[in-house]
Amino acid sequence: MATAERRRACPEDNPVATITLKRTVDTPIERVWEVLSDFGGIHRFHPGVKSSPITDGTPSSGVGAERVCHLYDGNHLTERVTESVDQRKLAIDVVDSSMPMKTANGTFEVQTAADGKTEVSLTMAYKLKFGPLGAVMDKLVLEKSMTRSLDALLAGLDQHLTTGETIGEGWVPVA
Repeated sequence: MATAERRRACPEDNPVATITLKRTVDTPIERVWEVLSDFGGIHRFHPGVKSSPITDGTPSSGVGAERVCHLYDGNHLTERVTESVDQRKLAIDVVDSSMPMKTANGTFEVQTAADGKTEVSLTMAYKLKFGPLGAVMDKLVLEKSMTRSLDALLAGLDQHLTTGETIGEGWVPVA
């Protein structure tokens, strides 16, 4: 399981929730980066993503790459790479979503651990629509759901890196 940190960073009249999860994987950083930077390939390791085609007219990787994540639950997200630092950092903004997000962005950071493994850090910052009601919805429902989803994403990445298998709907992490 990934280690988690939850914090709210901003004035209460404009709450932005931030979740950071970290997981150490027994895979060289070069391979981890190869999988993460395959921007259209997130459906191979994210258990909630059915497909993730690259948007026509955008690059397939790097800054400006755009994908549409079609989720198994029927929702969709359009995401764009805003920063890419080889074998270190991949920052992504959600530019359109069927979910009640006003803003959302995620950042993967990777670094080699002392034992030759790779530490993968994922930070998600988001703000829901609906003002104060959105903040209450986040606290009551979304916070736990979002943390579970991000943890499953990192567990799916680990499993995909270890086995090469595509992680699909209903996948459960190996204990």
